[in-house]
Amino acid sequence: MHFKSSIAALMVVCAGVLVVAQGKVATPEELDKTMKALGQANQAAGKAITSGDFAEGTKQLAIVKKALDDSREFWIMHKKDDAVSANKETVAKLEEVQKMLTAPKPEGTAIMAAMKQSVGPACRMCHEKYRVRDAENNWVLKPGSIGG
Repeated sequence: MHFKSSIAALMVVCAGVLVVAQGKVATPEELDKTMKALGQANQAAGKAITSGDFAEGTKQLAIVKKALDDSREFWIMHKKDDAVSANKETVAKLEEVQKMLTAPKPEGTAIMAAMKQSVGPACRMCHEKYRVRDAENNWVLKPGSIGG
C-alpha cells in the first residue's frame, strides 16, 4: 500500500506524458505538454525506484529535471517570480533525491519518502496557484493565471 500512496502522491503533484528534447517552453500549450511529460517520467521513476531499478529511476528523474529546467523559461517570460522560485526549489529538492539514487546502497523506501515529503510539496507550491484540473482530471494552466 505504501507504493500506491507514494505513486498517487507523485502523480498528484506532477501529472502527465513524456515529450523528449522539447527545449525551452514558451506557450501555455508547450507548458501543458512539458508538465504531462514530467508527470509520466515521474510516475515511471516511482515504479522503477520502488522495484529497485535505480538506474531506470535515475534516468526517469533526469527527464523530470529537464522538463522542470525547460519550463522555467515560461515563468520568466510571464514575470511570475514566485513560480520561478518554486521551480528552482523543486529542482533543488529533486537533485537531493538524485544524489540518494547514486549512493553506494540506495534505499528505495527512503528515496520514495523524500520524493513524497520534499519534492511533492515543492511542486505543489506552483500547482496550487497556477494549475487546475480540467474536466478529464488532467492538470492544465489555470485560466487567467498569466494574464491576457
